[in-house]
Amino acid sequence: MRIAAFVIVVLLSTSILLGGVVLLVLGQDALDPVSLIVQTLALTVLVYGPLTMGSFRAAWDVEGSQESRTYYRRVVRITLGLEVVAAIASVGVAVARSSGWVVSLAFVGIGIVLTAAALIVGPVAARWDRAHPAPSRGWVAIQPAEVRRKILIAFVVFGALVVLAVVAAAALTGLGLDAPSLLALLPYSLSLAVIGAGLVLVFSTLSWSRRLREVTDRDPSRLRRVAKVVLGRKSLDLDEQDKTAAARFASVTSITMPVQLAYLVLLYAGIMLQQVGALIRGDVFPMVLVGFSIAALAVFIPLYTSRIRRARRYAREHEAEVTAPADALP
Repeated sequence: MRIAAFVIVVLLSTSILLGGVVLLVLGQDALDPVSLIVQTLALTVLVYGPLTMGSFRAAWDVEGSQESRTYYRRVVRITLGLEVVAAIASVGVAVARSSGWVVSLAFVGIGIVLTAAALIVGPVAARWDRAHPAPSRGWVAIQPAEVRRKILIAFVVFGALVVLAVVAAAALTGLGLDAPSLLALLPYSLSLAVIGAGLVLVFSTLSWSRRLREVTDRDPSRLRRVAKVVLGRKSLDLDEQDKTAAARFASVTSITMPVQLAYLVLLYAGIMLQQVGALIRGDVFPMVLVGFSIAALAVFIPLYTSRIRRARRYAREHEAEVTAPADALP
């Protein structure tokens, strides 16, 4: 139920974002790359900012301690601050370009509605989660067989989508679509297969991410402490419970972070595949988008690789805490 709700919210948010981009493109008489990029980034913040804030409030016990309450208030302030900047940027570019007023105001309205929904639904979801706790179970590290099964599922989905694209191409050929048109559709078909495989990989591993809540007792302040020690290599004084949580946090993140990195690589690869046809024509905006995608990967890959190595090293150095039996976790 929890995973299904999360998937629905993510799909709905992504649909809003894609719909907004379509409105931007359709609302411009001549394509303005700068305006399109600024408005898209602004809408991304206005959509995913509330999603992040609401998900955080629903998933973590932010009222368990003063430190947790302070941390949550900081998350809210940062998110709201980013949304204000995004709204100003959206309106500002509309003023500067003397166009897109309606779309810009619609984006700001969407951000306000989603933020209000996050602040209302987040606490309600948290109370529902506390009233309907998952069955207690002991700590069990993620097994290699589990990892292989999830990867296999993603490969099967990718293969199925490629086969579907081939079948669709054959059907279109029978309807009289010429070869150049089919070749133009090929990059889009491959991009959908790549992005689809990435989404399946992420959604199929959501249960692993839930273990991060379990090993930290849903305490965001504890999560922050152990993350600083494991991923940031900070020297903090941890009590015995925190040390165990840190070791198990390292065990989980050493597997979930490669999945997140794989998704990002697949996502940006899919985006770049979609631009192949436009790049061949020499269009400017696809060049900017591909350049942005390459730059994003150049940042994400080293960052994630470094943190994955730190998590694996910490898990190896504290293997006793990772593999030791534990009392049932909430």
